[in-house]
Amino acid sequence: MRSRYVAPVGLSLVLFAAACSGSGSSSEGSGGSSASGGSGSGGSASGGSSSGGSSSGGSTASGGKVGTGGTVSSGGAVGTSSGGSTASGGKVGAGGSTSSGGMTGSTGSGGSTQTSTGGTAPAGGAGGGRVTGSGGKAMGSGGSTGAGGTAPAGMSGLPVPPGSGNVPQPSGTGSSVTVLNWAGFTAAVTYSFDDDNQSQIDNYKMLQDAGGQYTFFMWTNRSQATNAIWKQALMDGHEIGNHTKSHDSNGACTAADVKAGGDFIMSTFGKPALTFAAPNGSSCFKSPASMYYFINRGVSPASPVLPNDNSDPLNLNCYIPATGQQANTFNGNIDDAHKKGGWVIYVIHGFSSSDGSYQPVDIGQVTAAIKYAKGMNDMWVGSMVNIASYWQGQKAFSSAMTSTSGGDKTWTWKLPEHFPPGHYLRVKTDGGTLKQNGTALAWDPHGYYEIALDALSVTLSP
Repeated sequence: MRSRYVAPVGLSLVLFAAACSGSGSSSEGSGGSSASGGSGSGGSASGGSSSGGSSSGGSTASGGKVGTGGTVSSGGAVGTSSGGSTASGGKVGAGGSTSSGGMTGSTGSGGSTQTSTGGTAPAGGAGGGRVTGSGGKAMGSGGSTGAGGTAPAGMSGLPVPPGSGNVPQPSGTGSSVTVLNWAGFTAAVTYSFDDDNQSQIDNYKMLQDAGGQYTFFMWTNRSQATNAIWKQALMDGHEIGNHTKSHDSNGACTAADVKAGGDFIMSTFGKPALTFAAPNGSSCFKSPASMYYFINRGVSPASPVLPNDNSDPLNLNCYIPATGQQANTFNGNIDDAHKKGGWVIYVIHGFSSSDGSYQPVDIGQVTAAIKYAKGMNDMWVGSMVNIASYWQGQKAFSSAMTSTSGGDKTWTWKLPEHFPPGHYLRVKTDGGTLKQNGTALAWDPHGYYEIALDALSVTLSP
C-alpha cells in the first residue's frame, strides 16, 4: 500500500511523546507476499452446511465454500508460510463426495492475503491472512448451501442493529445494491486502551461489566504484557492489537519493532494482532505499519471518521481524553458523532497516575460513558478491527467495478493489503435475487442481506 506522509501533530502530541517513550528493538521484518497452498477440487455439499476451519494464526472461518453441485472432493494440503505469509484456500468445484478440507498453514501476524477461485465466505475475522479449509476444529455454524439453496442468516457475527425485525424482503426486479452505514447503526465508537498499564488490569472487570467490545493495544516489552487478564479479554471477545515492542517513536520507527510486537502477540496468545497503533501517534510508523496491517491508529485529529471519507487508514483519527475527563465530555463526542453519522475512536491509557498512565481518567467516568453509548441502541460499540473492516469494506465496495451479463449485474471489488478474513457488509437492494458464488443470499428481516467481503464479488439477478 502506498504510504502518504502526514505532518507531525502539535504541542499536545509532543507532550504525549515525552510521556510514553521506551527503548528500541531489532529483528527482521516479515509478512510480505502470500505463499500459495494446495487447492481443493470441490465446494460445499448441496443443501448442507460446510464448515470453516481455524488457522493456526487464530482465525476461525465459519461459512465455508459455496459449491455449484452437491458434493466436494478433498482439499489439498496447504503449504506452511513463514514470517507472516498465508496460504490460499482451495478452489470451488462441482461433483464428488464430501470430505474434509485441506490442512491449514500457519500464519504470522498481519500477513498479506489471497483469495481462492470462486471466493470464500468465512465469518468471524481474526487471522493473519485469508485462509480456508478445515485445519482445526470444524465449526458447524454459518455454512453455505449448494445451488438452489439459501444461505443461512447471521453468518457475519455483526451486532444486531435496532429495528423491529419484520422488514419485508424487496420484491420485483432489482438494479441497485446499497451498503448500510455502520452495519445498520447510526454511528459507531471504539474504545481503545494503550500500553497494558496496571490500572487497566486492575479495572478490567469494570470495563467488562460496562458491556462494550474493546481493543487493547499492547506494548509488549513490559511485564504487564504477560498478565493472564489479556487472554481473558480475548475470550470475552475483545481485541489485542500491536503497539510495538519498544514504544519508541524517537528513533527510526522500524519495521523490526512492529514485527517484534506482533510476534509476541502471536506466540503468547496464539492469535495475530490485526490492527496497529503507532506509539505516540508518530507518523514515521506509517510505512512500517503498512507492511503488516491495514489499519494504523494515530492520535489526531479529534473528529469522527465518516463512511467513505478520506480519513487516512494508516494514521486514523482518534480522541485522547484530557486528564480526569468527565463522562459528559465523552458523551458530547458521542452525540456529535451520532448527528454526523460517524465513528469516534478513543485512546485511553489508564485510570491512575501511579502506574504512569498518560492523562489518566477515572474508571467510573469512562464506564459511565460506555454505558451511555450502548444505551443509545443505534450506536455500534465495537473493536477497532471489526469497525475498521466494515469502514474499509464499504469503501472497497463503493469503488467496485460493475459488469452485466444478460439480466445479471455483478459488483467486483479489491480489498486493502493485509485486510483480515471473515468480514461482511450489510446491504439492501431494490428487488431481485442477490447471490454470491451462485448461491442466493438470505434476507435478514432487520432489513438487509449480508455479503462476504472475501468473495470479492456479488451478483444481482432480476
